[in-house]
Amino acid sequence: GVSPRRQVNHVAPGGAEFPVAYTAVRLGAGPNLVAIGRDLRGIAVLQQRLVEAQQAMERDYWRMRHIETRYRLLFQLSSEAVLVVDVATMKIIDANPAAGRLFAVTPKRLIGRTFPLDLTRDSERVVEELLATVRSSGRSEEAPVRLESQQAELRLGVSLVRQDGSSLFLVRLLARHAE
Repeated sequence: GVSPRRQVNHVAPGGAEFPVAYTAVRLGAGPNLVAIGRDLRGIAVLQQRLVEAQQAMERDYWRMRHIETRYRLLFQLSSEAVLVVDVATMKIIDANPAAGRLFAVTPKRLIGRTFPLDLTRDSERVVEELLATVRSSGRSEEAPVRLESQQAELRLGVSLVRQDGSSLFLVRLLARHAE
């Protein structure tokens, strides 16, 4: 004596639609039926919010993917040697091709090594002071440094970056131009 539920969308005088779920129930043994309706506007509003939230998340996801792609492209094509160093462990977690060329290894071979690397002792002291300044202020001036393997002086710049709850040093090394 009970029919399956059916949804009917009613059109209000203003043109707005509202859904109602109906179930028909037979009254006794006779031909009479009673239709019982449940207003689904609250559920429809929640469903619409869910769809909108999912669409917003998808837009944000694609926006982040585009930003990451641009970052990767800039990182890979930069003529500056760039290292990304974990502040807590001082381990290199990313290196671009220019950094690989500077240290005469593939960028993947730099990942996992401890920073600073291949610097003269005087340069290591300069870097330690520079890192202390960056830890306290977030940024520092560039400083001259030398690699053990090269005679040329380099400019080293460090910035502090926060990502996913961790702190990273963005280390830039660039050949120093004659002044």
